[in-house]
Amino acid sequence: MITESPRAADVPLVQGRTVADVYVDEADAAVAGVAASDLRDDIERVTGERPALRHSLEDCSDTAVVVGTVGRSAGVDACAAAGDSAADRLRGQRESYRIETLRDPTPELDRCVLVTGSDRRGTAYGAYELSKRVGVSPWYWWADVAPTERETVAVEAGSYADGPPSVTYRGIFLNDEDWGLRPWASETFAPEDAEDRPGIGPKTYERVFELLLRLKANTIWPAMHPGTKAFYRYADHAELADRYAVVVGTSHCEPMHRNNVDEWDAPAEAWNYETNRERIVEYWRSRVESVADYENVFTVGMRGIHDSGMPGGETRGETIDLLQRAIDDQRRLLGEAHDVPVDDVPQVFCPYKEVLDRYREGVDVPDDVCLMWPDDSHGYVRELPTEAERERPGGSGVYYHLSYWGRPHDYLWLSSVPPALVKHEMTRAYDAGARECWVVNVGDIKPTEKEMEYFLDLAWDVERVRDTSTDSWLTAWADREFDGGHASEIAAILREYYRLARSRKPEHMGWSTVYPDTPPDEPAYSVVDDGDEARRRVESFDRLVERAEAVADDLDPNHWPSFYELVLYPVRCAAAMSEKHLHAARSRRYAGQGRVSANRYADRAVAAHERIAAEARYYNEDLRDGKWDGMASRNPRELPVFASPSTASVTPYDGSALGVVPEGHERPVRGDESVPPTLPTVHERVDRDRFIDLFSRGTDPVEWTAETSDDWITVSESGGTVGDERRVWIGVDWAVAPAGRVTGTVTIAAEGARKPVRVEGVAPAVDPGADFAVVDGAAAVEAEHFSRAAPGADGDGWAESDVPGRVSGATMAVDLPPDAPTDRSVADAPRLDYEVDVPSTRTVAVEVHCVPTQALNEGRDLRYAVGVGDAGPAIVSIDPDGGEHDPEWQRNVLRGAAIGTTTHRIERTGRQTLRLWGLDPGLVVDRIVLVADGERSTYLGPRETAVGD
Repeated sequence: MITESPRAADVPLVQGRTVADVYVDEADAAVAGVAASDLRDDIERVTGERPALRHSLEDCSDTAVVVGTVGRSAGVDACAAAGDSAADRLRGQRESYRIETLRDPTPELDRCVLVTGSDRRGTAYGAYELSKRVGVSPWYWWADVAPTERETVAVEAGSYADGPPSVTYRGIFLNDEDWGLRPWASETFAPEDAEDRPGIGPKTYERVFELLLRLKANTIWPAMHPGTKAFYRYADHAELADRYAVVVGTSHCEPMHRNNVDEWDAPAEAWNYETNRERIVEYWRSRVESVADYENVFTVGMRGIHDSGMPGGETRGETIDLLQRAIDDQRRLLGEAHDVPVDDVPQVFCPYKEVLDRYREGVDVPDDVCLMWPDDSHGYVRELPTEAERERPGGSGVYYHLSYWGRPHDYLWLSSVPPALVKHEMTRAYDAGARECWVVNVGDIKPTEKEMEYFLDLAWDVERVRDTSTDSWLTAWADREFDGGHASEIAAILREYYRLARSRKPEHMGWSTVYPDTPPDEPAYSVVDDGDEARRRVESFDRLVERAEAVADDLDPNHWPSFYELVLYPVRCAAAMSEKHLHAARSRRYAGQGRVSANRYADRAVAAHERIAAEARYYNEDLRDGKWDGMASRNPRELPVFASPSTASVTPYDGSALGVVPEGHERPVRGDESVPPTLPTVHERVDRDRFIDLFSRGTDPVEWTAETSDDWITVSESGGTVGDERRVWIGVDWAVAPAGRVTGTVTIAAEGARKPVRVEGVAPAVDPGADFAVVDGAAAVEAEHFSRAAPGADGDGWAESDVPGRVSGATMAVDLPPDAPTDRSVADAPRLDYEVDVPSTRTVAVEVHCVPTQALNEGRDLRYAVGVGDAGPAIVSIDPDGGEHDPEWQRNVLRGAAIGTTTHRIERTGRQTLRLWGLDPGLVVDRIVLVADGERSTYLGPRETAVGD
């Protein structure tokens, strides 16, 4: 749309001495004037030239940008009368716009860019879209994205149209603002709006509303936490929202536009519909009447004063009757306060947490009310409409989370819900008929910028975003935000960041919980097994930080603030949180072994903790000269996970002493064992070296040597000096090793002590058709590495998903429509086959690691079937049974996986076909582990055991 080298037919906005005027009709909607004024500012940000603002075409120069609403703007209607304009096509559409170039559209103009909206929001979206194309990011203010500087800016000849949006109401919920948005707004950005008490006032909301329009959103659920001055206690807020054409709604626990935690001034026990109905009704009535002339979406229903269950009623039935009575009364109030039938007043009912059970137990929500289905607060939609509910004229919507305070643990600090998960869950919702209202909990807006934009972009145009991989979307986003040719690398950095967070969010690295708050526990990442799983995670983050810092070093300095806020800060902090907890755990384990290196890991854990504090200080105090002071908290709610780590240390022996611990073992080698400890087996077709840790117990270095019993045993080094620790890698030279199974010894010798470790290698005759092998008693496969795929009887199948796996970068999603039969047989379901070589007959366990999505609706389950070899399939449901108190659900969302386990008897050795069938829509499979001998000893399961050539 935009060019810096215009041709004759193009319309320059700035070229040489030509600066196009910006026209808006003063009689148009107020938001048209707001957007036109911002367009002027944006053109100046890019070019340094400020267009004149005109309200009459007669006052314009020969070139102008004409901004307005069809049928409400004299200038737009005059230009639209030109024969080659398509503006009239917008009439009757919702929130749509067209940007087109015209020649000689009126006697006053030689050329113009006509930005036409079908309604007031369509006009604003068109103007802000032109701003974005010119070179001003929607995040120019909220994330300090530097505008693209250009001397010449022109609109290429043609017509560009967009809209109507896929989802009617699209917005954000400002929530849990206690540690970011509220202190920043009250103390840094707009203290004048918080002179009587902390709050988020008009100056801040004006910035929020502008951002929403730039992102093509239209709805706000205002901040409402205890301690925050309520939205409507500011006299200007209703008018301000209307000026920006923003629809105001309220959250699931704020019926009838009432912020109960601040506005209900009676005792808490008076919030009881059974005993205090009349007062509550009048409380609702006064608000509804005061805002009835504005554009709203009213929440109906009733919960506690804040995020808790509705009081009143001694039995479940009595509570349901009370809730029904409240809804009936609310409907009467809405009808009385508006000049239209209550059926035409936009309303939502959000069955969040316990309310979902009350709804399913018989609450009658009128058909014109939108059912706003919630996720589980961790990004997995709990339930969606049934076939009958899809027919309701009020439609359905979704309340989604990118930030959360609550069970089993908060995640308010960093934003790490992958856009690919947002895409999977929200397109699933859209396909199930949830298309009326999407609202996402974004916490403080920062640091959820990327994920918030993705959610809103998807809501605007589901099909376009659905058809774009999230990697491509992130690449385009990075290309827009940061000049310099780093877009692909930035997208790759973010993809890896999301993968690491899928296996464990930074806020969940303490293995602690809330309600009650528990202290950090031992991380489940293994220090001793599978090549040191914990260290691999730390090293993955180390590499990620190194890549992000390399990009930062190469960027133009103008892009440093935005890159820091959007990429580097979350990457550094997530890395530090993993390092803090994993190094602290390592120090405790190593201290128990007497390793002097325990002290170093303790120091590194404390240093990581201090780095998090330093990053927050920089963000608040130094970045942009303190613009964001108060926004970045290093410890929201001061939960135990954010506390200084619990470490251990040792007092070294005076002198020298060497310890030896082989991979897979907890205890150091004594040297006098009747059978030396054995390293995990080295497999010829899945060739991974194994390690032996050498460590000092004393103050002095220790000289050591490694002696091998056979020349087929390889060592990464055969001797040296250990200061605190050294990791020696052991392998097998298959070119000289005897065929079959081999056994030998590596002996570590130091100061007269000899400590042997057994080495085992196996070069089995793997079936040439097998793609995976059992190694050390287990075979592991990433779901996307299937051997074959077979469609179901209806032609449906599996599709590779960009929801990141916890180990790999992809997953497999069953591609079934929402109305797929619930009674289909396993034989009719789509199938994935994996060829696995199993060396002996035995009973095996098969773990299927799934993304912890939930069943589509109350009439469905979420199942897979799995079979191995000749045995029949076993059917497994991974749908959790309950809500936030369900231990299975809590375990699933913390580890990012729902894991089903079945047992199967292998009756013959050699290649076995592991078959996986997808039985229900919404199933996403991450990886599969076949356990043939022993128990899983790592958090994520063994690394993939794909056979090599």
